Amino acid sequence: MKRVLFVQHGEVDKPGLAAEELAAAGVGLCVAHPYAGDVVPGGLEDFDGLVLGGGGQSAWQVEAYPYLEAECRLVGAAMAAGKPVLGLCLGGQLMARALGAEVRPAGRKEIGFFPVTLTDEALGDGLAGQLPRCFGAAHWHGDVFGIPEGAVGLASSEMTPHQMFRCGRGCYGFQFHLEMTPGLFEELVRDEQAWLEGEGVEPEGLIREARAVLPLLEERARAFFRGWAGYL
Repeated sequence: MKRVLFVQHGEVDKPGLAAEELAAAGVGLCVAHPYAGDVVPGGLEDFDGLVLGGGGQSAWQVEAYPYLEAECRLVGAAMAAGKPVLGLCLGGQLMARALGAEVRPAGRKEIGFFPVTLTDEALGDGLAGQLPRCFGAAHWHGDVFGIPEGAVGLASSEMTPHQMFRCGRGCYGFQFHLEMTPGLFEELVRDEQAWLEGEGVEPEGLIREARAVLPLLEERARAFFRGWAGYL
């Protein structure tokens, strides 16, 4: 059986649709929780691929969260071994940092559901090309990444010029949350409800948006993760 390591960065930062489609493809998913004390392995000898999840940390906070540096090294080891990698939000930022690109505060937070538009290059990509040219996606970030040297930018939003990139065989970094489900998004909102209200964001409105927007993308998102499993 093929096996993928998923690195989770918080209790509510789950793999969502990615886990469901990998399971449907017969791929085993091993979840590491470094925020709770799990050790990030130094290599992927026991795994066929790597997925880095989202989280509330920033990719440069390596002194506060030393495991983030270990994850960056793991990205490099995976790519050197020709193994596919997915980075989801924080995971995409860690991929970008590992590959030498800048990751920085955006100056404002992109939280909620906003359109993402594919680049022309994405239309010819075997996986990204399966997504609609323009679609509503879940966003929850205050940092942004640059495109690593040698990578291809695949998507943007009005607020964030780099929403997705591909670098190498089966290696994709996302700023938005392609893995998100309405239930998982509600968990995230409930976990951060007090903070959202302090920021002037109405939690129930976000939950209603999730229920309306995410099902429209679900079939294409599932197809992406099924296709990615084919790289393992």
